[in-house]
Amino acid sequence: MSARKERDRPRVALLHVADRTGIVEFAHALLELGFTLVATGPTATALRQGAAPHMSLSEFTGERLPADALGMLHPKIVAALSGEKPGIDLVAVNLYPLAEATSDASLSQDEVLAYVDPVGPALLRAAARNFKAVIPLCDPDDYQQAVDTLKAYDRMLPDRRQTLAAKAFHYAAYYDSTVAQYLGGEWDELPDAVVVALKKSADLRYGENPHQKGAFYTLSGARPWGLNAAKLVYGGPLAYGHYLDLETAWELANAVSEPACAIVKHAVPAGFATAADLEKAARRAYAGDPRGCFRGTAAANRQVDAQAAEFFAEEFVSCIAAPDFSPKALHLLKTKKDIRLVTLPSALIAPRELDLRAVAGGMLVQERDQRPFADALKNVSKRPPTEREMAGLAVAWHAAMHARTHAAVIARGTGVIGVGSGQTSRLDAVRLALARSQERHPILAAGEPLVLASDGALTAEHVHAAAAGGVTAVLHPGGAASDKDAALACDRRGVALVAAGVRHFRH
Repeated sequence: MSARKERDRPRVALLHVADRTGIVEFAHALLELGFTLVATGPTATALRQGAAPHMSLSEFTGERLPADALGMLHPKIVAALSGEKPGIDLVAVNLYPLAEATSDASLSQDEVLAYVDPVGPALLRAAARNFKAVIPLCDPDDYQQAVDTLKAYDRMLPDRRQTLAAKAFHYAAYYDSTVAQYLGGEWDELPDAVVVALKKSADLRYGENPHQKGAFYTLSGARPWGLNAAKLVYGGPLAYGHYLDLETAWELANAVSEPACAIVKHAVPAGFATAADLEKAARRAYAGDPRGCFRGTAAANRQVDAQAAEFFAEEFVSCIAAPDFSPKALHLLKTKKDIRLVTLPSALIAPRELDLRAVAGGMLVQERDQRPFADALKNVSKRPPTEREMAGLAVAWHAAMHARTHAAVIARGTGVIGVGSGQTSRLDAVRLALARSQERHPILAAGEPLVLASDGALTAEHVHAAAAGGVTAVLHPGGAASDKDAALACDRRGVALVAAGVRHFRH
């Protein structure tokens, strides 16, 4: 239809918005352009209060219709959106931010579902489907550009209409998937269809490298205690690498009940320790690999108090995450240059949460690895580990679980002092962990046993290499054909060997 013919007939705009930002100003601009407005419910109330003349649904259709939004599903409305006369030329629809309701633990399921709009998505999809005749708008930020275009040219070009239609379909799909994720959280097997809805939360300066664009997206309906709930209390914006490191550091620090500190760089643990208080844990974690921890991302499972803050103020980490920071700790840490302080809620993990990883042309989907140990640890050597060895093995095991496969971790006392991560050979991982530990262990935790944990099953060759490096106790998954030989090697060396019954590959 030519612009001339469009001007010769009255144009109609249907307005149905939950976010009424700018809707009155937009309505007046449309009236100046010669549009007739149709609205109902809260949108109509807003227009009345803003002195923007409009029609009701009954006036538009010529039939008595319900005053609520359900009247918008009347066949004449649907026909008008499909191009029949009288037609609707513009639709502005946006929906209640349902992700806020689904993440509110105080709301019952019935209360959450009461927020679901049965009409808005249908109207938006109908308008977007017929974008060559209808301008579909779902974002208040697009109102002004639409007005400016219509004022200048009295029409909107097809490519711009198509862009708005694609945006509308994405918007409606995000809304529907939020409901689907909320209702479909319980499953016994991986579902045939997995709906993933993402909404941009923050633009990043760049991705992993400066030439890559990057952003952080929140998974709709996601647990409100993931990185989407991170609050930056001080410092510059988080970078792409901070988010990757925060996930590993936060999960590792919260894997234990004792005061703990994890320091991560490039998503690999550089330091991890537990102690009687957070300051001691932080000092022990950093001392395990000072070079590796430099400019790393730290996480603590306790409030950062003044004593812990004094230590962090002495060293350099680029980001610290904790449940909270005491006022004195904040005062001390704000004197540091280029530091970010982040608070995160409890690191609870939702049951049956999915782990998604993008690959070319698709996604790999698995359950998240939430099970550090099997039902019970099993001693498979003649000598059981001592209490002190077991305490060190637990720390090394959690660090190995969060390192990259193949991974081997050495601990002395309850502090990690050697990490071999991301090796193509398990023997190389063991040797690398030993080499790094031997730079430090004579000084750190003198008198404490040296122990090793591996994310995969060990062989006799691995055991002999570990024993030669001074290791007195080993924790590995077990369950491999080489288990018997590994146990015999431990017995010959006087090394305690414990099987966890579960492996933790992490690629």
